[in-house]
Amino acid sequence: MGRMKKNDFAADPELARERRPSFRLSVNAFYQYQSLRTSLDNRLKKKKDGTDQVIPDGQNYDMSEEDAEYFRHLRDEAAAREAELLRRMEAEVRRYPIAPWLLSVKGVGPTMAAVIISEFDIHRADTVSKMWAFSGMAPGRDKRIKGQKSPFNGWLRAKLLGVLAGSFLKSNSPYRKYYDDMRNRLESRKWGTESKTPTKKDNPRAGHQNRAAMRYMVKMFLIDLYREWRSVEGLPVREPYQAEYLGHIHGESEPRSERSPIQLSEPSTT
Repeated sequence: MGRMKKNDFAADPELARERRPSFRLSVNAFYQYQSLRTSLDNRLKKKKDGTDQVIPDGQNYDMSEEDAEYFRHLRDEAAAREAELLRRMEAEVRRYPIAPWLLSVKGVGPTMAAVIISEFDIHRADTVSKMWAFSGMAPGRDKRIKGQKSPFNGWLRAKLLGVLAGSFLKSNSPYRKYYDDMRNRLESRKWGTESKTPTKKDNPRAGHQNRAAMRYMVKMFLIDLYREWRSVEGLPVREPYQAEYLGHIHGESEPRSERSPIQLSEPSTT
């Protein structure tokens, strides 16, 4: 799907907030149908567009033709629902005032924008720290304890770190600078836990460093998202703790008093 243009949006904040529960359900249903469709594709040797994969000799469905036909039909139904929900999500996203900014960020597409908008409640998140905590990126509140309710939204964290972070890197988004800078810093300090089966023999800590740098990059994105979203909704905006109490600028280590104010609408690239 093509990226929406700014003048395609018709934001309706009050209606959007009222419809948020159903929007969230649509997003979750989309991913559930997508998961079912991809699972059946793999089992039935189908491509995403529904055409057959080339099946090597000796491999088959390992089921009767009658059963295979049933599951092919189920796969097509799941694909149709997935496409229907995608159209519904893309139409619903336009109701939210933050959507134009989100979709202007390189690496954020309509489905990721829908995930972010439907999972975060910006009216409850009066600080970016609450967004970090909710998405499992706040130190001390990012671990699950067996037998206890998870202190964060694991599904959202998986989407942010497993999908959005990778999209930032692949698209060479401006946010990638945060990743590169942090990764280089961690490597130079030999920070992290050594892997027992490292992919990089010369740096057994590479996996841990990669995950930490991706997490840092996403946290920097959430700072900008918080500022933009709260501002466009007419809600008060607070600086992160480091800036408000320690005088540190978003993404930098020097005190605010020693540097010029940053632009709030896009990440610093200096």
